[in-house]
Amino acid sequence: MTFLSSLLFFSIVLLAIFSTVFGLEEVLAFQENRQETRPFGVYSALKYTVLDGFFRQSDDGTDDRTYDPLTDSFGLQYSGPRRWERFVEHISFLNENAPVDVSYKVLYLARHGQGHHNVAEHHFGNEAWECYWAMKGNNGTYHWGPDARLTEKGISEVHRTRDAWKSQIPFGVPLPQIHFVSPLSRSLSTLVETWKTIALDPPRPLVNELLRETLSLHYGDHRSPASELRERYPEVYFPMDGSFPEEDPLWNYHRESLQGRNGRIKYAMDNMIAASNETYISMTSHSGVINSTLVALGHRPYNLQTAGMIPVVVKVERDRGGLQKWFQPNNPSLKNVDDSPRVEERVICDGYPPVNVSGLYESGMGVWPWS
Repeated sequence: MTFLSSLLFFSIVLLAIFSTVFGLEEVLAFQENRQETRPFGVYSALKYTVLDGFFRQSDDGTDDRTYDPLTDSFGLQYSGPRRWERFVEHISFLNENAPVDVSYKVLYLARHGQGHHNVAEHHFGNEAWECYWAMKGNNGTYHWGPDARLTEKGISEVHRTRDAWKSQIPFGVPLPQIHFVSPLSRSLSTLVETWKTIALDPPRPLVNELLRETLSLHYGDHRSPASELRERYPEVYFPMDGSFPEEDPLWNYHRESLQGRNGRIKYAMDNMIAASNETYISMTSHSGVINSTLVALGHRPYNLQTAGMIPVVVKVERDRGGLQKWFQPNNPSLKNVDDSPRVEERVICDGYPPVNVSGLYESGMGVWPWS
């Protein structure tokens, strides 16, 4: 087989994989409707470099436990009434002078507001939560699953973030040109409540099945049926080609490892950015997703409070030696496989009742042997 024929064969295989996971026809149609070009190509593995000096959250001296960027122009290090205009001019200058296959993006990484599962975990404590209660949906009086929703406090937190955006609009803050969002209700509600009175549809948010919290047996992370989500969030674009099935294909009785989550989020982020020509990109998701995103970007660790948002300026270039590394044909996060461990009821922590689990467990934290 010649080099060219080998390359063509490999491209067709990748195309089939991506179509299966993300619904390529829907993604391409979504892009064509916006009549924009893709700077990198759908299958690129990308390399990211964080640009310091723009936002305080990128500085090691900024304490994420006490710093409130919502009262400080989201952490922007420019000052004065033209602060955002100067920022936009700087980003535009970088892109206008960037070499081929290099671009500069501003990512707005938003965490959902407080959910009922957050309240339950705080009530029971982390150990009892991980060893027993997270695998349940309620305790008889309080409900947090499936698909944990925002609390009233969570909605208030989101409105505070919304108001922070509104306060910066007179100064020229660049709004997101495209939104990506987790399929879990707490993130969908956070996005809609943040943007519906500012600017939403357009740009119409695009749900991404892989932007969800750590894949696990936590019942609060079991997403709602697709038909319910489409009815509840008409502002959001849900793929219609079968890649977003009625029932949740990713929730199961395993728990994803940290390494597996990092690989999943890097894979998803590469494909979202590769398929986007926009500069200002919003991603609304979860604390675990954002932590893994910061790892992929090479950003310092930064813990977001519920309804928090961290902006990051990144240089994006093709990773010449990189391939998409997360997907494997027998990865149980994508499809059922014969060698997947059977589900059984057993005790996973001494002193706690048994729960339905599958796979390997240590101290209540189960991991897939594949991830």
